[in-house]
Order: sequence, then structure tokens, then C-alpha cells
Amino acid sequence: MDHLKKKPELKNNIVFIGLLTIVVSISYGIGISRLSFYGDDWIYIYNYHIAGSESFTLFTQTDRPFSAWIYILTSSLFRESPIYYHIYLLVFRWLSAFLFWRILSDSFENKKIPLTAALLFSTYPGFQQQPISVEFVMHFTSLVLVEFSLRIMQKAFFQSRGKLFLLLILSIASAGLGIFTCEYFLGLELARPLFLIFTIKKHNDGQNQLSWKRIIPFLIPYILMAGFYFIWRIFIFSFTTYEPKLVNALKDDPFTGIKLLFTKIVQDLITVLFRAYRLIFSRPANISRIAGISIFAIIFCIIFTLYYLSFRNDKSSTKNKEHIGMLILGFALLFLSGIPYWGTFLDVSTDFPWDRSTLSFSPGAAIVIAVLLEIAFTPLFFYAAAATVTALSVLFHIQNTQIYIYEAEKMNDYFWQLAWRAPELEPGTILASENIPLDRTSDSDLSPVVNWQYAPEKRGLWYDYKYFDLDLREGFYYIDPSTPIPVDHTYRSHMFRSSTDKTLGIFYKKGGCLQIIDGSNTDYPGLPDSLIRIARLSDPGLINIQTGSQAVPPLPIGKEPEHGYCYYFQKAALAQQSGKTDEAYNYALNIIQNDLHPLYAPDLAPVIRAFLESGDIENAETMLANNQIGSEDWGYLCTFWLNSIPADPNNYDLMDFYKSHDCL
Repeated sequence: MDHLKKKPELKNNIVFIGLLTIVVSISYGIGISRLSFYGDDWIYIYNYHIAGSESFTLFTQTDRPFSAWIYILTSSLFRESPIYYHIYLLVFRWLSAFLFWRILSDSFENKKIPLTAALLFSTYPGFQQQPISVEFVMHFTSLVLVEFSLRIMQKAFFQSRGKLFLLLILSIASAGLGIFTCEYFLGLELARPLFLIFTIKKHNDGQNQLSWKRIIPFLIPYILMAGFYFIWRIFIFSFTTYEPKLVNALKDDPFTGIKLLFTKIVQDLITVLFRAYRLIFSRPANISRIAGISIFAIIFCIIFTLYYLSFRNDKSSTKNKEHIGMLILGFALLFLSGIPYWGTFLDVSTDFPWDRSTLSFSPGAAIVIAVLLEIAFTPLFFYAAAATVTALSVLFHIQNTQIYIYEAEKMNDYFWQLAWRAPELEPGTILASENIPLDRTSDSDLSPVVNWQYAPEKRGLWYDYKYFDLDLREGFYYIDPSTPIPVDHTYRSHMFRSSTDKTLGIFYKKGGCLQIIDGSNTDYPGLPDSLIRIARLSDPGLINIQTGSQAVPPLPIGKEPEHGYCYYFQKAALAQQSGKTDEAYNYALNIIQNDLHPLYAPDLAPVIRAFLESGDIENAETMLANNQIGSEDWGYLCTFWLNSIPADPNNYDLMDFYKSHDCL
């Protein structure tokens, strides 16, 4: 009889596993081959590139020293190929949701909530950094280890002494490795007693009798392990980046400290429960309304059908006591997960980069939302509501992947333009910019790319090049641009030394041509004030124009794009810097012949200069006539041309050109 009862449940579970696989695959798998590295991925991969897998022991020692093992393992297997890291994360995203489902299923009689929570957990919209695969290898590996430990614990408690001992060791080891690797899922570990209590009550047919004499000794090894973690984390090792701001606030003014804590807790809970899900109701960018509705309808039908089939033989009745227990568990997870953030007042947001914090809260949020949906709706409408929220979350993540694909395209354009314009750089060069139009990277992330591009064979932990975002670095290194100062900048285990007199200013607007900034073009429209201030230091002479070598961006940046306007722009500008007028003119001719146009009119400057220097006024006029130029751009263009080719009364054609365009 038990065998007959289990057959429908087994079929339902298989259907749900299929549904979970489809949901995760659609959410994060579409376009996966077009994803690259992002954010801190670059410094992790470059660390492997210059120092090998074993160097991660030193690389991670300042923040998460016990995370080195996962990067040693993955870098040894996947090396420098983005696709393998993305596949790894996709698999572990699925595995984390699967284990979450099994843990909840073994904790409660209710069948719907565990399945629903697992779907919501797998598609939680607050966390949007899944494509940053190398960095989050650590987080999802840690999550799976902690979940695996909880699942083994649920099995171990009901085993005989022999099996109990082996399973207990496996569970404790997995939990310890998980939380020491990454602290993000400490809430799951601290909620372990609740998971155990609910599991025991379910296996006791809901009876309230709990054998505390057995439960407490069973939990002691876990308590000791968690206690050792806190002792290590607080007294032996501490992050240099984060401070115990709550403790400091309470010391300064207890009443104000408590008020700040209460406000932050409320705001963070609103963020992870409501603001996160508000995201899914926004219209996807770059998708028409009809296309968005059509995609949603298809995803909804798939999810609703398989979701409904998962419960077609479910005879269990919903119990209010279980609702209460599940809400207790969900909110306990939320509060326990908030401890690291509320103790340090770290941001919890749905905006990059702090949306990463919501990952810690996602298990608790998924349970709470799932329970509230079942309370609010009758069974059929519950299926529809859960399918709707899941389908909208899937659509949101598809769009999020497209954002990262677009980011990869911008990275490709940015670094290939830099390679075309600066085929070789003097060692010690500092590339300085501001308003970097790359939304998923910081300057510390871009420094590895620059070094990989210009010194691909270099090994060791010393950088030859540095990328500075002036918004972050100007106040320290460029307070007085007229006075060069030494630069000694270390990030993690990577070191760099140079001087600010080896600065090369660069500026790039989305879709435009990358500009080398010096004293000749400080009036470029839209140039940030910081770049204008450091222009006197910016030295185009750091671009080595004599060797004829050509830098090539790292392979993950992608292959060289088709040669559009900015390719010929960069080549013409480089030729002009080299004094090769004929070469610059030939590049300018290619623009005319291929009917290419800049997105921004100021980017016409060096191309028109090439025609003027060669006396080809006709093509200069043709270029100007074929492009729309705003009145605000003419001032820059005229100044650029007059500085490059001063007005000559004996050159009548040039004088007529300048006068006809009000440059004189």
C-alpha cells in the first residue's frame, strides 16, 4: 500500500523537477554563450592568469581566506573560459533550489509551499548578479554546502547510531566549509534548530512531543561549529572593509543606535519582500509590449501546466498550524540573515552593486511570499498567482541577462577602441577616466583587463598598468595636478607603483569614439571637470607609436568587431599623432567610401582634419554635409581644427573653409 501511495507522489516530483529545470534554464540559460566576465570576475581570472591557481591562497586572505579552495578548484578546471563558469553557476543555481525544496518538503506536510518557495527562490528578482559568474561561484557553492548539510541532518537524526555518526560528520563538515567559505548564508545555519524541530514534528505525525534530551545533544556539534565561526570571525579575523557600525552607534547614543537599527530592519525587509518583487512588474526594456506579453504568456502556460500537474494527485489539506510554522521559519530566516548587514549597516538594495545583499535574504523571502500566496488565494487561483509571479520573474531575469550581454558588447567596443588608438603603452601608465559607461565594473576591475591587454605574457603580482576612476581617485592622487606624486596602489595581492606624471586621460561616451584627452581637447563637449583638470598631466607620448606592434584585448572580451566609424577615427588619430598625414588621409577616405557616420558630431574632428591637412576640402565638406552638427559642437570643432592647422592667409581654400563655417 505504501508503495502505491508513493507512485503518484514520485510522478509529481518528477514533473516538478522538470518544471524547476525549465524555469532555471530559461531564466539564466538564454544567451549564456554571449556572456563574458563582469565586475570582480576580471581580477579573479587575471589572478589565475598571472600567478596560477595556487595564488588564490594569498589573493583571498584579506577578506575570505577559506574561500581559496573553490577558486583553486574552478580555475584549475575552467581556466579562462567564461562559458564554463556560467554553466557551473547555472547548475548550482538549480541544485540550490532543488535542495531548498527537499529540505522544506521534509519539514512540513504541506506539498504546495515547498514547491512554490523553491520556484520563487530559484527566480528571486532582488538578486541580479547571476552573470557575474566567477565571483559568485563562491556564494552558490557555499549555499549548496549549507543546504546539503541541512538535508543530511534531516536524514541523520532518524538513523541508527552507526549511520548517525557518519552522516553527522558529513553534515558538520559541509556546514563548516560552507559558512567559512562565505558568510552570506549564515542565516540558514542559525535557523538549523528550526529546520530540525519542524522535521521531527512532521515525522511524528504533527505531534508536539519533542525529545529535547536527544535534540539538544544532537545539535551541540553544530552549535560548537557555529560558535567557533563567530569567535574566529569577530576576535581572530575581521574584514578590513566593514566596521561594526551598530556597536559604535550604540556606544555613542544607545537611543539613536536602536532607532537607526529599527529603521534599517524595516527598510531592508521592505526591500527584500516588496521592492524586489516590484521589479518584475516593470515593462522589459528593448522589448515591445506585444512581444513582452507574448513571451510572458508562453512562459506562464508552461509553468502553470507543469505546476498544476505537480499537484494533480495531492490530497493533503492545508493546516493553519503549518502556515504559522512556515511563516515563523520564513521570518526567522529573514531576521537571522540580516545579522551581518544590520551589525555593519551595509546597504541592502535592489540596485547594483548592493542587490547582491538580497541573496542572503532570498530563502526567507521565498517562504514568506509562498505562504502569503496560499493564504490569499483558493487552490486554483493560487496556482495561477504562483505561476504569474514565477513567469514574471523569469521574464525579468531574461531581460537582466540581455543587460549583461549589452555590457559585454560595450566592453568589447571600449577595449578594442583603446587597442586601436593605443597599440602599445609605456609600462607604468595610469589610464584615468570618469563617468565610465560600463555599468557592471569598477576601476579595480578594469585594471586587470588593461594589464592583460598590454602585457599578456607577464607573470607575477606586479602590475605594469593601472586604471583609475577619477571620481574615486582624484581626491587622493590628483589634488594638485600640476605636481606629480608617486602612486603606490595595492588591491588584494596585486601591486602597482608609478607616478601621476605617467597619466593618460581617456574619455568614452556610449556609442561614441574613445578620446585621448590632453591639453588640445579639454573643450570636448560633455568632458567631466576632473578630466579637464588632469589634462595638463595627460601625456599621449605614453602611447608607443614606433614599434608597429598591436595590443589585443583578452580573449573573453571577444573578437575584433567590424570596422565601423570609430575604427577609422582611432587609426586616423593615431596616424596624426605619428605625423603620418597620408596614412591619416587614407583612413578618412575609408569613412567616405564606406558611408560611415559618427554618433556624436564632435567625433568628426580628426577625420575632417585629415582631409584639411591633405588639401581635400571637397571631402571635408562632404563629411560635414552628411552629418548633423549642433550649434554647440561647432565651437569645439573649429578650435580643434585651428589648433591643428592654423589659419594661413596664403591657403585660400583653407581660409574659405574656416570662414564659411564661422571658425574665423
